[in-house]
Order: sequence, then structure tokens, then C-alpha cells
Amino acid sequence: MNLCPQLRLLAGDHARWLAQGRRQAGEGTAGQAARLLAAWDDEIVPHCRAEEEVLLPELAHHLSEADAAVVFTYGDHLVLRRLARELRMAREPSRSAAITSFLARLEEHFRFEERTLFPTLQEALGCDGLAELGREITSRRS
Repeated sequence: MNLCPQLRLLAGDHARWLAQGRRQAGEGTAGQAARLLAAWDDEIVPHCRAEEEVLLPELAHHLSEADAAVVFTYGDHLVLRRLARELRMAREPSRSAAITSFLARLEEHFRFEERTLFPTLQEALGCDGLAELGREITSRRS
């Protein structure tokens, strides 16, 4: 499926966040964790909130609040918040495992969004509807 421009932007954010989270040459786990948590706090949490406050309620209006895509997304956001908290509290030697768990779940979540949630949103709301919601999300951040 060819995704609407609004959804392609979100998919691009996903790729950028995963690339930022990967360990850089010579970097220790403390630096990687700090960089990953900064991206989480500054960009990924607002992304999740926008989905939870704007996109998912609108999708539930068109489908159902019990739809699997809606329920799974909310639940997965909760798991990501737990893993981010665990990463924030982790010290050596468990920090590396916390990073690995968080990144793996983040990548899995992004794949779900791009393969399941985004096509479902596009089918239910259309590109024009998604563009309008994108403007609403942008105005909330201002």
C-alpha cells in the first residue's frame, strides 16, 4: 500500500529514531542509554501522545474502541513506557540488556504501526482526513 504523506513522515521518524538508538562506534552503554532516553522523552513520547489523543480516538470513532489495532497500540505504548522506565533505572551490568529490550520492542512496535496501524488509519480516514489530523497534532504542539 502506498502510504499518505502524513504517514510516510511518521515512518521516516521511526527509522530516524531507531538509527539514533543504535550504539555508535566507541560509545559505551551509558552514552547510548542517555541518547536513546533523550529521543524517547523529546520526540517519541509526544509521538505516542499524539496517536493516543488524536489518531486512535478518531480511528475508534470509525471502527470501534475494541478494534485490535486500537487496543494493541495503547497496550504497546504502555509496554514501551515500562521499558523506558527500566532503562532509565538500569545500571551496569544490566544496562546493555535494558537497551536491547527497549530497542527490540520499539522496532517491533514501529513495524506494527507501519504494517497494520497506518494502513488501517489510511483506509478508515483517507489521506485528507489524516492531513487534517496532522494539522491538529501540529497545532497542539505549538
